[in-house]
Amino acid sequence: MKINLENFKSYTVNSVVILFSVILSFYIEGERELNEKSVYKNKLITDLINTINEDINQIDYIRSQVSETVKNYNSILNDIDSKNKNLSRADIMEKIVGDNIGISFFPQEGIFNQLISTGSFELIEKNELKSLLLEIYNHQNNRNYATSYQLDLFQIKFNERTYNNFRINSEYNYQDGEIYGKPVVKSYIFNENYYYSNEFYGLLAEGKVNGNNYLRLIDNIKENYIQSRIYAEYEINN
Repeated sequence: MKINLENFKSYTVNSVVILFSVILSFYIEGERELNEKSVYKNKLITDLINTINEDINQIDYIRSQVSETVKNYNSILNDIDSKNKNLSRADIMEKIVGDNIGISFFPQEGIFNQLISTGSFELIEKNELKSLLLEIYNHQNNRNYATSYQLDLFQIKFNERTYNNFRINSEYNYQDGEIYGKPVVKSYIFNENYYYSNEFYGLLAEGKVNGNNYLRLIDNIKENYIQSRIYAEYEINN
């Protein structure tokens, strides 16, 4: 049986052309899908930058409140050490009622979760951004939730002991204060024995330590947010 060489060559060329066309079409389709995923990834990162900015604002507010509470704890401790030479009783009650160390940071995790669930996280080119996001939304968030829970328990204990021992009656002025309103002392009975007791002194010292520890934690979170924002902006602009 004779093989027509010209037909064989033509068949071979056509086969190669068809194969190349198929491979090229798969390549073009793959590039198109990859480009669409990259565009979606950049959209999510843009949304992430917006939530980071909002969370930083939240941290700044919480920091101001916790810092003021720690300052009040320290002021009362100094007054106790000076045998009540620094503060009036009304000032003391105002500080006690106004103290709130149980104000917590609640990060927005939705965009990060979308990055993970859609596979967009793996498309992020900056490894530094990946590492920071995992540090923030896994390790630091877990620490934040655990610490916030402990602070809530402390605040409950603080309110229970101070309100009972000083027989405080207060109400909230919801027109004052940025978020929660501002508590106002209506009446109290100053318990001098409790004021100078080891229990009250220890309560204030414990609150001061807890507050300073929480300030360090949210400062670290904020620092990582700022670095993440820098890398995120680089990711979408390059």
